[in-house]
Amino acid sequence: MTNKNNHDGEGNTSHHIQQRPIVNSIKQSLQKIFPDLGVDNKSLDHPSGKNYNIAAKFLTGTLAFYTTSFFSQLLQYKVFKMSTGTRPAVLPIMMGGATVMVGSAVGHLSGVGVQACWNREGVNDVGRLRMGIEAMRKSVVGMKYIFEREDTLTRAEKRERREVWFHFAGVCILGLLTYKTILRSHFTSLSPSSYTARGSFARIGIPAPSNFNYATSSQRSQLERIGRTWGCHTCGSRMFFSNLSKRDWNKPRFHGDHIPPVSVAKQLNERWYRKKFGWKVSQKFYPQCRDCSNKQGGLLSKAIHAGHRNLRSVGGGEESYFHGGRLRIGHLTGGVVAVSTVGLGTEPGVVEDSRQHVRALWVSVVNAAKDLSDRVWSW
Repeated sequence: MTNKNNHDGEGNTSHHIQQRPIVNSIKQSLQKIFPDLGVDNKSLDHPSGKNYNIAAKFLTGTLAFYTTSFFSQLLQYKVFKMSTGTRPAVLPIMMGGATVMVGSAVGHLSGVGVQACWNREGVNDVGRLRMGIEAMRKSVVGMKYIFEREDTLTRAEKRERREVWFHFAGVCILGLLTYKTILRSHFTSLSPSSYTARGSFARIGIPAPSNFNYATSSQRSQLERIGRTWGCHTCGSRMFFSNLSKRDWNKPRFHGDHIPPVSVAKQLNERWYRKKFGWKVSQKFYPQCRDCSNKQGGLLSKAIHAGHRNLRSVGGGEESYFHGGRLRIGHLTGGVVAVSTVGLGTEPGVVEDSRQHVRALWVSVVNAAKDLSDRVWSW
């Protein structure tokens, strides 16, 4: 009898496995790939596993930051006519910093929304969406109190206003630290790329001679290596498909671009205060692809023939290179912020849990800074 029951049980299990061969194959593959990430059978059978939760928050946070960056650059391109060459130079830096802070806040909110609607058995997709939106609303509801008079607010409303502003200030600063120190990105990389200034994709430059000479053969070789690694400083292209034939494979893909261009530098050197004090414009070489080099040459040639008195502004504004749709390493800031500032709590405590996470992160940052300071002063 026992053997029969065991046989029946084994037969049912075998039949059950045969009914889901693809699912079980995926499960076995994932268990081999993620043995150390805490992925178990339960998390594979149901989307409530910790690793899927983290992945979902990371992806939505990155998408939120990417979307914020896209619209910020579109605004700079179409409305403000800004680019990496905009003067004063602090303007594109400030715009990039503001974009990072807003993108970090939006990335955090997306993480809160994902966490709020996670693992909701018996709730349909519309219900989950409403839960996520409600959690995001609770996260920012205190901001509306800033527009109201102090004497009209209750003590609880004043406390909520203070909490939400300190919380999002912490989120924004964490986003800035992530963007600059971890992902090593520049604020100007979030602006359209000027054809006559250091581009959005510029990483490494080589000092250029003061006599406006072209790059030497050794400098061209170095610029070629930089270009193949980091891409054109204006558009970011690495020119992978430019020399596909064996005959052309070793030909140079990049030009050594003077920044600022020679014609721009000569015009700047003619200004009275530079002549009086002997201040000459310093230049650097950056790798630039053929298409961007031709575009730059055409823009400057047209401006010179037209008698343009400020060549430095040429190649910016609507003439600049818009790259808002391209995914950059800095866009991962939103994903990192979403994962690090939102815990694994569920409603109704997901908002407070996220605030506690941010407080804990700031305690860790402050303690690390104090420890570093103590070590520096003890030397």
